[in-house]
Amino acid sequence: MGAQNTAAMIEVKNLNLSFGQGNQHNQVLFDVNLAVHGGEIFGLVGESGSGKTTVLKCLAGLFNHWQGELCIDGQPLAHRIDRARCRQVQMVFQDPYGSLHPRHTVETILEEPLLIHRIEQRDRRIDTLLEKVGLGPQFRRRYPHQLSGGQRQRVAIARADSRTTSSVAG
Repeated sequence: MGAQNTAAMIEVKNLNLSFGQGNQHNQVLFDVNLAVHGGEIFGLVGESGSGKTTVLKCLAGLFNHWQGELCIDGQPLAHRIDRARCRQVQMVFQDPYGSLHPRHTVETILEEPLLIHRIEQRDRRIDTLLEKVGLGPQFRRRYPHQLSGGQRQRVAIARADSRTTSSVAG
């Protein structure tokens, strides 16, 4: 195994999350702690309903009423979501069938976040993203129904990477 960066790219310290109040109060995360270092592959496993996706939603900013400390690349995350965070962290969902618009081509799917985030050189960027995930420019004009499950997942990863510096799988 090669040398590994010692700085934590993702760090979660004492993460707690609850929903509801009074009789309806339900704590769903209890003092979650983890660190993922640069170059490391990390698997978050557990039973259905154990909070894996909930932890990732806190990191992505989809839940903002958590308690504890969340850091990406050494920077603490705020309890609000902003454009910079959206570019830094994205979720790639497990189901490749439900995550891509069936009437949009791969090109349109990959171009949308580039337009939203005002990223230039979109054509070159789309080709680069497709190459990065092992597909290639010949996939630009295809629709999700013309792709295998694995190819759809690669498009979802490319879409997340199109506007981010880090991707979170969920």
